[in-house]
Amino acid sequence: MSQNEQIGRVLRASTTGFAVGCRVAQLQIPGFGGLVKAQPVDSREVVYGLIYQINIDDDPVVQRLVLAEDPPVEVVEDQRQNRLRPIEMAVLAVGYRRNGMIRHGLPPRPPLNLDPVELCQDEAEVRQFTDSLGYLRLILTTANLPTTQLLAAHIINVYELRGRDADWANKVIQEIIEQLRSNYDILIPTLEALSDALPDIGRSDL
Repeated sequence: MSQNEQIGRVLRASTTGFAVGCRVAQLQIPGFGGLVKAQPVDSREVVYGLIYQINIDDDPVVQRLVLAEDPPVEVVEDQRQNRLRPIEMAVLAVGYRRNGMIRHGLPPRPPLNLDPVELCQDEAEVRQFTDSLGYLRLILTTANLPTTQLLAAHIINVYELRGRDADWANKVIQEIIEQLRSNYDILIPTLEALSDALPDIGRSDL
């Protein structure tokens, strides 16, 4: 049985990614670097992506409460749970599944508004998507991303979901070194972040 949980619905989308809208309670589960999928209810492609930004915008009620001297706790809590605007997560598209086959790359079509979005937590599905590392190229070649931190957060997250798979982590590290050997500005901080967060991986591998 899948362990995935719905974290929101698609607000808007393009070929390169999509925005997810969610309630405050749904924000307990996903995080920066998480692997998600837009799961259509018809025969369209399942689109996979990585959360690279979470925005919590204000609304008219928040603007008024900010000016209050000391708003009651219950009022603040009520506003958080009944926001006039959803919390938004920006997602970079990194692959899709069609006819049961996963492919890395931009999807042929973006998801549609209100398609459910799930956080990928099922180990079998995560393994199926991350056994091949072709999707890393999209992270490394997409402009205006927090690339170093996104790579590190995603790899650490998948490492845990794969049962602290040291072999996979070493494979990823070698792939990153190969792809970034001419870009030390991203390579060195990424390896440093991974070295601090992956104690099961030998320092010599990093």
